[in-house]
Amino acid sequence: MNTITAEEYKKALKEIKITNKQMLMLKAHYEALNKSITFQELAKVVGYDDYTGANAQYGALGHLLGDAVNFTFQKSQIRKEDDFYSSAIGMPNPYITDSFNLVMYHELATAIEQLNLFNIKKD
Repeated sequence: MNTITAEEYKKALKEIKITNKQMLMLKAHYEALNKSITFQELAKVVGYDDYTGANAQYGALGHLLGDAVNFTFQKSQIRKEDDFYSSAIGMPNPYITDSFNLVMYHELATAIEQLNLFNIKKD
């Protein structure tokens, strides 16, 4: 089990190169209800017709983040021999069974808030 701190995520977010589409998806994920989102919803945010493009882009972001924090990636549920790179961003939502929802790790959300990555306004 990985235990990545908000400080480690903050350092990683400052170091890695995030594309515009990846940043839009990360923002949508951060702003999603309960920080839970589908890859189809991520695709819609950046104008992809289906989830495969979002899966590839968000997976690439997860790979960068995971490598930066020495994350041990989970295995893909579909392609058992492959790593699930988005597992560095979040975990499957166990409460939603009709579609795959990724819940952002609290520590990553905290890092985003502390960096004010999306110009978050505090009440």
